[in-house]
Amino acid sequence: MKKWACLLVVTMMVPLILSACGSGKTDGSAKGDESKEVVELKFTAWGDVNSGQSEVKLAEEFNKTHDNIKVKFEPVPGDGYGTKLTTSLAAGNAPDVFLIGEGDFYKYVDKGVIEPLDSYLAEDKSFDTGLFQQDLLNMGRIHDKLYYLPKDFNPLSLWYNKAMFDEAKMEYPNENWTWDDLMDTAQKLTVKDGSGKYVKFGFNATKWEYPIYTYLWSNGADISNEDGTKAEGYMNSDKTIAVLEKYIAMSKGANKVSPTPQDAETLGGDSSMFMTNKLAMMVTGRWVKSDLDKSDVNYGTALIPKGEGGNRAGIIAAAGWAMNANGKHKKEAYEFMKWLSGTEAQKLRSENGFVLPATVKELEEVKSKEIADKPVIEMMQYAKKPVTLISGNGPIFVEEFGKALEKILLDRSSIKDALDEAAKAIDSKIK
Repeated sequence: MKKWACLLVVTMMVPLILSACGSGKTDGSAKGDESKEVVELKFTAWGDVNSGQSEVKLAEEFNKTHDNIKVKFEPVPGDGYGTKLTTSLAAGNAPDVFLIGEGDFYKYVDKGVIEPLDSYLAEDKSFDTGLFQQDLLNMGRIHDKLYYLPKDFNPLSLWYNKAMFDEAKMEYPNENWTWDDLMDTAQKLTVKDGSGKYVKFGFNATKWEYPIYTYLWSNGADISNEDGTKAEGYMNSDKTIAVLEKYIAMSKGANKVSPTPQDAETLGGDSSMFMTNKLAMMVTGRWVKSDLDKSDVNYGTALIPKGEGGNRAGIIAAAGWAMNANGKHKKEAYEFMKWLSGTEAQKLRSENGFVLPATVKELEEVKSKEIADKPVIEMMQYAKKPVTLISGNGPIFVEEFGKALEKILLDRSSIKDALDEAAKAIDSKIK
């Protein structure tokens, strides 16, 4: 999350033409000039100027059509975004508008630093939130108030390396695949050299919680109850333990098909392994297209496999624009938020195919043209909410579950003991 700067108020002379947001005008005479305030806003998102080219262009267009508001884009590298945003919010100099990932929606609302938008929308008859996909819009509705306007979204899906499948003369993944089918195929695509060292892997059983959730959910397990208030009996249930044992076995043991997290990091990460034909399959989001399309890798997408009983589960990664609750120019910030989430912004961001538009009409246009990555869009209908989107306790679950996974993967604890400890810690913190 990002650092924001204080708002500056500058006095300027009104131009001879009306502002697009117009409050001030002249009659064209020499003495008709009137002065008006120009409000300066700053907004931020993770990444850099190159990765945020759409935001740069949107800011430029907004400035051209809004004489009384000038906006400046200040991106922050992803690794340091959360720290800088939190620090700037605490110091009282955060940007007026900032981007938040869905996993942190509750966290920032509960900190009291996000302005609710309901009153602004109620007074604004020109902006209809019906243009958004309502499921995405409602992701930003917390404690019965709307805090975020959608930027874009990405459903997770299965990505596969066609060259590795072709070399092994194997059929590509299809909509009827189960996790058992994936496991069988991954074993055939996993290769050792003459010394017994793994040189190619069939699948990446990552430690990132989102793909793990899809595996747990599709097999009838979860890490919390329905309202995210209890871990005991869920995170450490017999069912969750059994399902997680199968998942962990993918990267451990004699029949492993996945690199360990340490292996993957050493080899440059799953995208790098995928592009160099060292990894056949991974569950991830469409953002990987940015790197994949720069390489020579021949890839495809498929639905995430089904689990027990034919259940399939997915998850949506999304982002929303938020207003600084302590900002000095909230009405102007609201106007800019509408621009950042509106139709033109949705079209612009989805042009490169790395993200999907959050608006109904624009998504339908993408669906009508999409062929190669059609399964990515289809995964929308199987999406479930992670605990971070159903409860303010979400970060507690994520932190303790992550600690448990680390202990398990480093052989510091059995799966049962690690999950028992995590469940106990979570419920204790909640109480």
